[in-house]
Amino acid sequence: MPVHTEVLPRFNLALFFYSGQVTFDEARGAVAAVSRHPDHHDTMRQLCDLSEVTGVERDFPELMKLQARMAEDLMSHRGERLVVFYAPTSAGQALAQMARKSWDGLDIVLVRVVEREDQALALLGLKHAAIAELFELGA
Repeated sequence: MPVHTEVLPRFNLALFFYSGQVTFDEARGAVAAVSRHPDHHDTMRQLCDLSEVTGVERDFPELMKLQARMAEDLMSHRGERLVVFYAPTSAGQALAQMARKSWDGLDIVLVRVVEREDQALALLGLKHAAIAELFELGA
């Protein structure tokens, strides 16, 4: 699974783009890379583009490790965090719902899963026509 991340401080946004078969090890690495970015902070919003995901690893012990790492690296200690998943396919929806469940019971993380790109951008108050435009800004 290729994963690409960008941190865009001027939009208070961390971007994640996943494609292919998603493995927890690579997802854990992406989360760690974003959390170590010098401009990242614990209330930074997240936009996860899952439009090209074709499958999700089904390894429960690895999922538990990923959830623990996400809690450690991305938990907000100062306020609420908004996480938006753009998931137009069944494989993307499966990954988004798995991620949503990992945040269940944590009132400091607000998760939204949408099937349309314009909805994802609108939820974050972004005026861009496509998520790809945001990745170009970070390049």
